Amino acid sequence: MNCRAGSDASAAILHFDAVNGAVVVRHGDPALLGRLREAMASCVDIGHVLCASVAPDDGVTAMDLPRIAGTCAVLGSDIVFTPWFPFEPGMRYRAVFDPRGVDEVGIDATLTLAFSLPAVTARAPVVLDIFPSAATLPENLLRLYVLFSEPMQRGCAERQIAMLTADGQPAVDVLYRAPVELWDSSMRCLTILLDPGRLKRGVGPHRALGPPLAEGAAYTLSVGAGMTGAFGATLRDGALKRFHTGGAVREPVNVGAWTIAPPRAGTREALVLTFPRPLDWAMLHHAVDVMLDGARLHGTCEVGVGETTWRFTPASNWAPGRYGIEVAADLEDSCGNDLRAAFDRPLRTVPGPAPRVHHDRETLCFEVAAPSA
Repeated sequence: MNCRAGSDASAAILHFDAVNGAVVVRHGDPALLGRLREAMASCVDIGHVLCASVAPDDGVTAMDLPRIAGTCAVLGSDIVFTPWFPFEPGMRYRAVFDPRGVDEVGIDATLTLAFSLPAVTARAPVVLDIFPSAATLPENLLRLYVLFSEPMQRGCAERQIAMLTADGQPAVDVLYRAPVELWDSSMRCLTILLDPGRLKRGVGPHRALGPPLAEGAAYTLSVGAGMTGAFGATLRDGALKRFHTGGAVREPVNVGAWTIAPPRAGTREALVLTFPRPLDWAMLHHAVDVMLDGARLHGTCEVGVGETTWRFTPASNWAPGRYGIEVAADLEDSCGNDLRAAFDRPLRTVPGPAPRVHHDRETLCFEVAAPSA
């Protein structure tokens, strides 16, 4: 998918880099690259040199179509156009390289390139899991996660996701409807919050309505089949998460109560942490690091069923030595309690600023013993 101007080794080549989703010009002229760098340093827009638009249909000229928003920059010996939003599969595009006005060249140096990404066959998404995974959850539950098999679209959650009572009726004003749906960067994991105002004792919503969930009651989180994937396919089936509520949890996370099962040296056995109560499924994937001599070990982590265990498998065999487990202080349980404080702590009655905890991580240590002779 290239277009070339000229025949010598310094000729410009215009091509589409499908891996990085960018249009690239490889131009052998150092003078042009130098002038473009000078323009960039002076905050002059060089977007007219390399740009892209949707390819015109029959009866529509290229002049009728606006340029795609993006950034044109000189990167090494390349001129690169990167769209602000990714090029869409199945759409036809037209890129134009036109150095006139920057380089003293004729019209024959102008290049155009038609390109497209292969159309994606939309697979029907499914709900892989809903967290917390336990059947009994705290009365003061703060959040749940819905994990999908495919990237999803925004804008469906308010209509398709509901908390139901034991008789199948919607639990009124239980879920917090964020102005923007809370998706992770992959668009596969949706965070669902219960109303924080009703969880915080002593504030207006809690006083007026009470807590979102009642201890000892049964609830169902319902995910409707109308949730839509990024490429237009709706869920193959809806999903339900049924649970009962137990007592509230209003204590900070205590890493001193964790149990460590160390691995054996010379193996890639998993290091296993066990927690006295479930912790936040999503945060456990990035809030815990295994350290050796100040460097973070590479490997993979896995959160166990019920979110009460965490397993780390290193990329290479364990060496004998003393290791550290660094835990971010903002690691929470499913009720929003972290290492510093409880989410729903009592109101302060003493005037003045609240005391602050200054540490941002806590460290646990364990030994990997050398094999016995």
